[in-house]
Amino acid sequence: MTNVAPKGPRSLQVLLVDDNPIQLSLLRHLFQRHGHMTIEARNGAEALIVLATEFPDVVVSDCVMPLLDGYQFCRLLKDDRATRHLPVLLLTAQGTGLARFWAKTCGADRFLVKGRDLDHVVEVAEALAEQSPRPRTAHAIPKLAQENFGVDAIQRRLAQALEQRLVETALRDSIARLYTSDHDTPHLIQGFVEILQELVLPGAIIVAYLGEEGLWCHGVHGSSSSTEDRQALEKAVAEQGLFQPPMNCHWHPASDDDERRRSLRDPVLRVFSATTPGYPAVGSLAFLTERRSAEDFERLFEIAAEELGRLLCLEDSRLRLYHQAIRDPLTGLYNRRHIFDMLEMELDQCTRFGQGLSIMLMDLDHFKAVNDRFGHATGDQVLSVMAQRMAFGLRKVDQLGRIGGEEFLAYCPQTDLEGARSLADRLREQVMRDSVPGLPPQDRMTLSIGLATWEGGEDTAERMISRADAALYQAKAEGRNRVAG
Repeated sequence: MTNVAPKGPRSLQVLLVDDNPIQLSLLRHLFQRHGHMTIEARNGAEALIVLATEFPDVVVSDCVMPLLDGYQFCRLLKDDRATRHLPVLLLTAQGTGLARFWAKTCGADRFLVKGRDLDHVVEVAEALAEQSPRPRTAHAIPKLAQENFGVDAIQRRLAQALEQRLVETALRDSIARLYTSDHDTPHLIQGFVEILQELVLPGAIIVAYLGEEGLWCHGVHGSSSSTEDRQALEKAVAEQGLFQPPMNCHWHPASDDDERRRSLRDPVLRVFSATTPGYPAVGSLAFLTERRSAEDFERLFEIAAEELGRLLCLEDSRLRLYHQAIRDPLTGLYNRRHIFDMLEMELDQCTRFGQGLSIMLMDLDHFKAVNDRFGHATGDQVLSVMAQRMAFGLRKVDQLGRIGGEEFLAYCPQTDLEGARSLADRLREQVMRDSVPGLPPQDRMTLSIGLATWEGGEDTAERMISRADAALYQAKAEGRNRVAG
């Protein structure tokens, strides 16, 4: 039965579902008084029949009804591609207990308590309809409306919906378990792909992640996916515009049983942004699979993209916090605590394997005069530039940190004193070769460097640093811009 009210400036078509005729009449009066049209059904099964021919903007349904209650009705709507984005507002007389929980788990967009919240029902329904991304022109018929509306068909659909919820929960749980205390980013992404490939393949899947250390991309493909298919996936991810650096995906073949050897039938390519509300997108999920698989598992892929976004945002936050904890904020070098910790670990390796190690304690000459003459902002710029020059002047195996003010520490694995001296002299000459931005062109910043080398099993980091500090004092006493030790 359809009741029509005069069309107002914000006229909506509202599907009202309630087995109580008094409650149904009250809802009809509320919505028509605000200029909205109403369609009515007495239970969820009847509402499904209505949806075969009508296209409402929002559904307002009671929770407790015969044959098919509001929770079951909502679950069927949210599991059907044709009605997934149709906003659902559930009403109940139970303000406590499990009612609110079930309303949330079945996918309802809002939940109101009759009597206490009923005055707001029109306002809430209007807001849901306004926020809905559902297109209002196309009309897709729900799956159940295309079948026999008997009890068996409804029960079968409900069983499928509950199974879908179980799979979704298992998928979320499996992905959440990847985030452990001893993980790293590549293994995190590999584990995610291994979970998801069971759904996607035959075909291919890739995950791209942009972190502080650059772009990392991992992919898995079945035998039915060609090189051109994989290149198309990479191109589709690149065209999203999330990543400026060129992609270099690490592809790996999947396990190759009979199911994965078949040819792709009607292949389709899908790309999802891995995002979490409040965070910028740091990753992408893309896959190539059969169209039927993509449609059957569409909600699972959306969930996977949501969980991937949560994983990558957690990982991005963890790495940022970790880098903040170990890096000097001005120069980007390791801070005092971390370079000392790394030196201790390196000395453990020396003791275990009998390797050599030397350290360099470095100080910028006359740096206080820079601050006095040009100000602390220029001083900070000079520190940053000189730190980068020192980092580029050292070898890849050497480690450099800022330990305070204008003082720096570097350690050089498997390097004796003479090797360290040669390296220190080259470094000293290299950093003073060019002028420093912010200073007059004729001014040059120079380094004084004190050296010390590991002297065997009883030697410690403290003793080495003490000897290097004494050598640095000697270099400064002899006129600066030199190496001692």
